[in-house]
Amino acid sequence: MPSSSLPTRMTRALIFFGLLCLCLAAHAAGVAGVTFQETTYDFGVLRQGAKVAHSFAVKNNTAKPVTVQRVQLSVPGMNARFRPVIAPDSDGAITLEWDTSHLSGEMDGSATVFLADGSHENLFVKATVQPPVEILPYPAIFLSAFRGEDSESRLRIVNHEEQPLALSLPNLESRHFGVSLSTIEPGRVYELAARISSADLPGRYDEDLRVTTNNPKLAQIAIPVHTFLKPDLYANPEAIDFGAVSMATLQNNPAARALLTQTLLVKKREGVFEIQRVESNVDGIKVTKDPPNGKSSTYRIDVALDPEKTKVGTIVGSVDLLTDDSKFPRIRVSIAGSIRP
Repeated sequence: MPSSSLPTRMTRALIFFGLLCLCLAAHAAGVAGVTFQETTYDFGVLRQGAKVAHSFAVKNNTAKPVTVQRVQLSVPGMNARFRPVIAPDSDGAITLEWDTSHLSGEMDGSATVFLADGSHENLFVKATVQPPVEILPYPAIFLSAFRGEDSESRLRIVNHEEQPLALSLPNLESRHFGVSLSTIEPGRVYELAARISSADLPGRYDEDLRVTTNNPKLAQIAIPVHTFLKPDLYANPEAIDFGAVSMATLQNNPAARALLTQTLLVKKREGVFEIQRVESNVDGIKVTKDPPNGKSSTYRIDVALDPEKTKVGTIVGSVDLLTDDSKFPRIRVSIAGSIRP
């Protein structure tokens, strides 16, 4: 008898579970009142300037009209069209239009559809937008090296237009880097190679490289060039900005306080050195170094806001790291930010 009752109990449990799932599903559908056939759409690869649209079908499953109050969009260049009322047991649509004139690269957008009953649905679209001329892997040159070292950065300039594109380099006036241009595929693909000028003085230099084209709509391509010729002993970054910080958050939220801690590395090109002392003209900060004692080729410096000493107002000043290196006895890192009540 016990053995025969076990399958019965299991069968009853399975039936009850199935009925429960059906009831929950029916309840969820009744609450929502509408269903979307899809909530995501990928436009694929688009030429910059293309204007595209996609309609998301929506079904009113109720015996009453459903009102779409509004559609909130996440990105500029996007527009939504829809009929505000969907009749009982009828189909409607939310059409999203996207103007890609000012977009480039992999783009994601969303639209939140708000219904009169207080419910909402999120719709998502994405696309890869190709500009007429694309610079890969990113439209900027970054060069970094110690004095005397070589550092080179290469970019590809890709023409997506039907007409061939001819490029040329004007006379370069920069003392901080040199550049050359080579053809990979005539009229289509070019490679730009930039090399740091290691004979220059250490420091950071920001300039623009302008490549001339034969396209009247795009006479020049401006490419930012960021050069960092590192001294033999340096801090990275050279400046700290805490941004705008709430005093209440600083005092009452330890997790947020930890996230506000800024970290920099102090490195020596060759050999080891010691940070013997840390000085600052900013009240309310706490500075720790790792390793805490002895010599090292690299130090980690953490700069945190002390909730007990920080005051409301603007933070302006610096942290000075005093070392035993005769050529670099003092490394200065500027500090900025603001504390609001």
